[in-house]
Amino acid sequence: MQSVKVTAKLLADEHRREDEGIDRILWAPADDEVRLIEVTTSVTDRGEVLPFRFTPDPPDVPYPSVVILLGPGDWKRIEARELALPETFGGDLEQICSR
Repeated sequence: MQSVKVTAKLLADEHRREDEGIDRILWAPADDEVRLIEVTTSVTDRGEVLPFRFTPDPPDVPYPSVVILLGPGDWKRIEARELALPETFGGDLEQICSR
């Protein structure tokens, strides 16, 4: 079975192809789940973080996934620590996709 990181990159590439407004996609490493943060102009800034959960879809996506869509302003609030990500997204984030 492919690794979580390989699966994260596969999903990130697919999402970027579908959403031209994506500026960057970050991955929050985990052993058993794909966790992505997508910063996109396709959503408005809402001042809140809403994770969307998905079940595995083998064979291409053998892990459950969580995607957070953020507008650019909400991402800036996260960087400024005015808005927080869920605790499960804690630790180092790795940018795996950008325009």
